Amino acid sequence: MPSPIEGFSKLSKEEKIRWIADHYTHDPQVSISLIKSYWNTDADLQQLHDEFIENTLTNFYLPLGIAPNFLINGKLYAIPMAIEESSVVAAASKAAKFWLSRGGFTTKILGTEKIGQVHFIYRGDPSRLKAFIEHIQPLFLKETESITKNMVARGGGIKKVELRDKSTDLKGYYQLHCTFETLDAMGANFINSCLEQFAKTLQREASTSSILQPEERHPEVVMSILSNYVPQCLVRAEVSCPVEDLGSIGGISAHEFAQKMMRAISIANIEPFRAVTHNKG
Repeated sequence: MPSPIEGFSKLSKEEKIRWIADHYTHDPQVSISLIKSYWNTDADLQQLHDEFIENTLTNFYLPLGIAPNFLINGKLYAIPMAIEESSVVAAASKAAKFWLSRGGFTTKILGTEKIGQVHFIYRGDPSRLKAFIEHIQPLFLKETESITKNMVARGGGIKKVELRDKSTDLKGYYQLHCTFETLDAMGANFINSCLEQFAKTLQREASTSSILQPEERHPEVVMSILSNYVPQCLVRAEVSCPVEDLGSIGGISAHEFAQKMMRAISIANIEPFRAVTHNKG
């Protein structure tokens, strides 16, 4: 069993490869050759890849395929797909070809709202906390103006900051539940920067608040971070055709197939285990 290593990040790329090969492979020389065989032949391009992340040893390649004939909102696309699983590109291509002559796909962005939260512990009277948060609401927006300026200019920004009482689930647990409009940006850094400032404002203002009792003036911020659960960040994609166009599938009629598909959708609407897998597909 190898011993723990100190200062691995300070080793050169060659030294890191040698250490990995010596300690974790059966044939170090063969392993080193294999690792280097995935390097880019363009040294400058390889250097660029080396600097994307920490402790880079080599590159990880996936086949890049194309699914052609996707008619989306009246425009024809060839969609690149980097994937290791067979049949996926073929299935996507077959679906694109089927719908191509039937109007293609129609898509619409339904919403781009994102969520972030400041999770904190407060042991005191809930009504006083609510009054305090309402009192400092303008400060949340004012003290993040330098962060939100560019996003606001594009039509986005902070939409709402609300207090949520979760103390019945976990003693003393409250949230600042915050909604952001980030438009076509993922907005992770933007959201987290705003949340971190909200947390600072919360703690600073609480420490001297006349609304709170002395023993209530030190809320403990646990974390200030975005959520990856974004139920209002949605895109809808639609296709439609006469049921008869589906043809006979797996020995059943087009009408029977359509009915089974509708039942599957109904099941997914009430069964999360099925819904998650539908969404993956």
